Amino acid sequence: MGKLEKRIVWGVILGAVVYAGIALFSDVSELLDHLATFPLAVMAAALGLSVLNYGFRFLKWHAYLGRLGFRIPAGSSLNIFLAGMVMSVTPGKVGEVLKSLLLKERHGLPVAKTAPVVLAERITDLLGLFVIAGIGITTFDYGRWAFGVSLGLVLALILVLNRPSLVGALLDLCEKLPLVGGLRPKLEDAYASTRRLLGWKLLSWTTLISVIGWSMEALAFYLILDALGAQHAGIELAAFVFSMTTILGAVSFLPGGLGVTEGSMIGVLMVMAVFAEQSSAAAATYLIRFATLWFGVVVGFVALIWFRAREPEPESLDS
Repeated sequence: MGKLEKRIVWGVILGAVVYAGIALFSDVSELLDHLATFPLAVMAAALGLSVLNYGFRFLKWHAYLGRLGFRIPAGSSLNIFLAGMVMSVTPGKVGEVLKSLLLKERHGLPVAKTAPVVLAERITDLLGLFVIAGIGITTFDYGRWAFGVSLGLVLALILVLNRPSLVGALLDLCEKLPLVGGLRPKLEDAYASTRRLLGWKLLSWTTLISVIGWSMEALAFYLILDALGAQHAGIELAAFVFSMTTILGAVSFLPGGLGVTEGSMIGVLMVMAVFAEQSSAAAATYLIRFATLWFGVVVGFVALIWFRAREPEPESLDS
C-alpha cells in the first residue's frame, strides 16, 4: 500500500472512530431511525449543493493557474482538481498538494510553482467562511473569541506573505538550517507564485467566489436541519453554525477537522436549543458531514481513478 492509500485509510479509520464515539453518547436507536427515515430528496439536494460548491471552487482553482501563466485544458484541470479532494481527510487538507503532483505528472509543471495554489485556495476558503460566520457572529453568542483569534491569524499570515522583505529574512534564516538550506531556490519560486495569488485585488474576488460556494453548503445544512424538524433554525443560524464549526475544524489542523467539527456542531445545536435531543443533532451532523466531506472524498477517489486510467499525455505548459 502506497503513502497516498495509507493516508486515505487512516482518515477513514479516524472518521469511523469519531462517528462511533458520537453514537455511543447518543441514543443509537433514535440516531439510526433519523438516518434511515431521512428524505432522500433532501439528501439529493444537499449533495447537489455540494457539487455547486465544487464548481465555484474549481473556477477559483482554474483562475489561479491562469494567473500563474499555466494554460491547462479545462477538462484536465477539472479532473486534477476533483482528484485532489480525495485528500480532504489529511491535516488542514495539506494532502491536496496531490494536485500539484498530478499537474507535474500530466503537464510537467514544477510543484514549487503550483503548490501555492493550494495554499491560496485554503486561505480564501477560510476567508469565505469567516464572511459567512461574521454575518451571524453579532447575533449568536457563540465562539466570538475563537472567531476573532482565528481571523486574526489568517489575516496576519496574509500580511506577512505580502511583505517581501520579511519573507526574505525568513528565507535567509531557512538557508542556514541544515535540512532545508538547499531548498532556497524552490522556496523562492513558491513565494513568487504565492505573492501573485495573494494580491489584494485577486484576493477580494476569489474570496467572493468562496463566499458564494460555501453558502451552497450552508444552505444544504439548513435543508437538513429543517427536514429533521429543527426548532427556530432559520437560514442565518444554519449558515452561522455550519461556517463557524467548519472554521474550528480547519484551524484545529486535524484530518478533515474530524472530531472538532462534529463535536462543536453537535454542541452548538444543543446549546442553541436547535434540537431537544442529542440524537437529532448527531443525525444532522452525520448527514451534513457526509454531504460536505465524505462525498467529496468519494468524488476525489473516482476522479483519481479516472486520471490514472487515462493515457498519459505529458505536455509542458510552463510559462
